[in-house]
Amino acid sequence: MDKKNIKLPCEQCGKEHEIELDFDMLSTSQKNGEEPIFNTGFYCPSTAWMYKVTGFVIDTRSQIVNNFETRRSEDKIVSGLIDDWGKLNFEKKLDRFKHLSISLLGIPEEYYNLLWDVVSVNCCGRFYPAMTSAGALGERILNRLILRTKKYYKSSKHFKYIYNKNSFDNWKKMINILLEWDIISSEIGRTFTRLLQFRKDSIHYSDGYDFEINSHDAVLAIVEIINGQFNYLRRQDLFWVFDVPGEILVRSDKVEDAFVKEFVLPYCTLITPYCEPTANPPVKGKNVPQRPLSDEDFISMRKQRRNKTTLSNDY
Repeated sequence: MDKKNIKLPCEQCGKEHEIELDFDMLSTSQKNGEEPIFNTGFYCPSTAWMYKVTGFVIDTRSQIVNNFETRRSEDKIVSGLIDDWGKLNFEKKLDRFKHLSISLLGIPEEYYNLLWDVVSVNCCGRFYPAMTSAGALGERILNRLILRTKKYYKSSKHFKYIYNKNSFDNWKKMINILLEWDIISSEIGRTFTRLLQFRKDSIHYSDGYDFEINSHDAVLAIVEIINGQFNYLRRQDLFWVFDVPGEILVRSDKVEDAFVKEFVLPYCTLITPYCEPTANPPVKGKNVPQRPLSDEDFISMRKQRRNKTTLSNDY
């Protein structure tokens, strides 16, 4: 690598910035000054920007099949479920699916495909494995939350307990750690505790235990945990959700949050109020607003920009 520190004038703020560049990564035109070096993805530190969410998991099938006004969509969904679950006793399977009434608009983490396996087993009437797998997924999520965020809490009194471990099975300990770190809310902590009881009930013998009813409630518990932790619509504490029509933006005061850094920002891109959604890199052009700029002002400017763009495209 041929790294050098260079000073370059910035078209966005009018100042000079000293940056370190790997000249081996530059094109011949950039080295010769024929093409701007800032095209390499440099973000002016004076520019007002926010993180825009670009990754989603969306699943509203359960709600759609409960809405008789959407017959065409319902037929397509039902056909897909038949292919997945088979025709035998399908009406009962569909009733269980409707009864769950799951709706997800979330961060595209691994939980989604794993959750669908849990839901499918329950809908197909395999209640014991539905309960055990719901509990197993809950434990996996607890582990994942701790292992991905622990590096931000090296001064925590819990760090000695977790720093050299690859997994944990003490739910109460994990829940308390995540509550203290403010990774999960007290409501989600209570739901994890409820799911833990279902996990214990499914493993330890209890004569006459009703797996059908309790598996439904266990699946709802893991759905509630996932929605409460990962659903954009439910995390108004972290996001501005559709304040700009069609867009989800990360609240600027949450960018340094450990959960946001690990689970949200990988699915985001930086934008200015004037960026086009397809711009690459997204921060470009002149007369871009500079910092400081509040989120509310950023959103107001972006809405005005989008409205102007929409009007110009109509004529």
